[in-house]
Amino acid sequence: MKRFWTILTKFIFGVIGIILISAAPALFNGTSFLDFRSYGETLQLIFTGFTTPSEWILNYQNPSSFEMIPVSFEKFLSGPYIYSMSIFLMALALAFVSAFILSFAVLLSKGALKRAMLEIIKVLQSFPDFAYIFLIQLGVIAIFQQTGFLLLSFYSLGGEEIYLAPVVCLAVVPAVLFLKLFILLYEEEQLHPYVELARSKGLSRFEILWKHCTSNVLKSAFYQSKSIVWLALSALLIIEYLFGIEGILYYLSSDFSPKGIAFILLTVFIPFFVFYAVVELWLGKYEIERNAVFGKFNLRLFDLNEIRASLRSLVSNRKTASMRSASFKNPRILIPSFIVLGLLTTSVLYAVFTGDAIAQTNYVYDEEGSIESSTPHSPSAEILFGTDPYGYSIAQQLLVGMKYTIVLSLLIASLRIVFGYLFGMVYTFFFTDRLRHFVNSIAEGMHFLPLTLVTYILLLPVLISYGQWELSLAERLVFQVLIMSLVVLPITMSAIGNEMNETLKKDYVISSVLMGGSMSWILSKHIQPELRPKLVLMWVRHIIQVLQMFVHLGILNIFVGGAVAQADSPRLVPEIYELSGMIAISREVFSTNQFWMILPPLAVFMILIYCFITIAEGLTQKQLPVVQPETEDTRDSVKSADTKASFIRIRYAQANKD
Repeated sequence: MKRFWTILTKFIFGVIGIILISAAPALFNGTSFLDFRSYGETLQLIFTGFTTPSEWILNYQNPSSFEMIPVSFEKFLSGPYIYSMSIFLMALALAFVSAFILSFAVLLSKGALKRAMLEIIKVLQSFPDFAYIFLIQLGVIAIFQQTGFLLLSFYSLGGEEIYLAPVVCLAVVPAVLFLKLFILLYEEEQLHPYVELARSKGLSRFEILWKHCTSNVLKSAFYQSKSIVWLALSALLIIEYLFGIEGILYYLSSDFSPKGIAFILLTVFIPFFVFYAVVELWLGKYEIERNAVFGKFNLRLFDLNEIRASLRSLVSNRKTASMRSASFKNPRILIPSFIVLGLLTTSVLYAVFTGDAIAQTNYVYDEEGSIESSTPHSPSAEILFGTDPYGYSIAQQLLVGMKYTIVLSLLIASLRIVFGYLFGMVYTFFFTDRLRHFVNSIAEGMHFLPLTLVTYILLLPVLISYGQWELSLAERLVFQVLIMSLVVLPITMSAIGNEMNETLKKDYVISSVLMGGSMSWILSKHIQPELRPKLVLMWVRHIIQVLQMFVHLGILNIFVGGAVAQADSPRLVPEIYELSGMIAISREVFSTNQFWMILPPLAVFMILIYCFITIAEGLTQKQLPVVQPETEDTRDSVKSADTKASFIRIRYAQANKD
């Protein structure tokens, strides 16, 4: 019964968080920034709308006539919502089954074949989900041009419901993530003693994996699948946008009202929350509890002598310095870091020497002065990588935009870890059980909301202008960085706080508290050494997630620093040339087959993601002790020692005989 009430309170807190997020655009729509009065009024409107059945409607915009048509909640749920969720669930099922089968193929392979398969998985993981849509479409078009047979339909016209293409495209990224998860879980499971016992009985590798490891692996995979579902929900929005599907995202953008936002977010949140809650209740999952010692003893916050001792040990710690030196010598860390630094340096130098100039070429003339081509220009010797539809050089846009993408990704990921660590300390040492339960509930609810959609809702009122800007460029950049950093704060705070909590449960930490250690001592001497490598890995993973978010937001026309809408053109003019802004023309590229506009920025995103994935792998590698090669002198000394020992044993045996 207690666990049931725990789940119920988590659900209530999750709904409250969704309502608070849904009203957030009202903070930025007024004449003053952060208009809390308007925010309070919007919260009241949401509550009134949900308690008044006559207002249970969404506004649907007819794509042909642009007429706004009221649609009831019931009609939305029975039509567009079911359509979107059907695509999503079929894609997840396809991803799960295919990844499970492929994991056995990888685990049962050996030697060079297995290493090659693992490397292919890492390369596939570096592809943004948008890249798979792009590559699959290229393949379908190539087959159609050769055979005249269209394998997949990539666009929904006139309300037509298409399934195969969006399901296949959406399933690729979850399949790669599930495959990597299955491989890791199976490899960890094979380290247990019962596997050695099964091998000693003569069971084959397949029998051990299937009969003995699978049940434990599936249970662990279920608990860790929330993050994959979280990423796949964001990818669903991109699939809907690029395929012209009138689903969840279309209705959200048509009716961008607080009530509509709240209703659509709740329809996404509730079914997944209920499913995971029921299964976790059935499996008997328990929450991480706070160590009772810290509820009974009042820790001193700081002790100057302990802080000085911690700083001295940190500076003079040779072991830590040698580990850092070994990490930087690791080619899995050094080479990708050098590539990222090289791209950043090239972009910065281009800004220093050219002032971020971007050439515009409207027409290309031949030797006789006749017009050879007009915008957009395809790649040629004169125009490397070609131009966009407005004649701007794609190569120069890349040189200008790389520094913004790299710096902002590093900055946002760093702020996420810093905020998560600081609030994680508050969560661990100062929060009551109720407050901790509230934070865990919000974090649980965030796992079932598309992160891109939440970020889109919060950034749209500020980063798109239809006239004069209310905020300066610097203020908009600060706002965007903070929103993209704080939107995952409940999750990072809960994750880091629970990692601290696990360290606090260890016996030597409890002994340190009983002997009078302060909170600063516990943090520096016990928690920090355990947490530091996990924080570094978490930081790298957040960089990868931020890069993926930039791609998603660029496709949805949310640019770094904002963009200005034009009255006579559907094009948004970005304030800053950044890589995600170059992805915004993807829908136009799909219809015109001018793929050269997308390939360069997509390649840079793939290189960056691949580099950070490789860095993460290098950081997780265990440092093995260096074995010094034997020299002739050492071999001789070993032989002489062995010979001497054998003579001693012979003489000892002879003496006993006598």
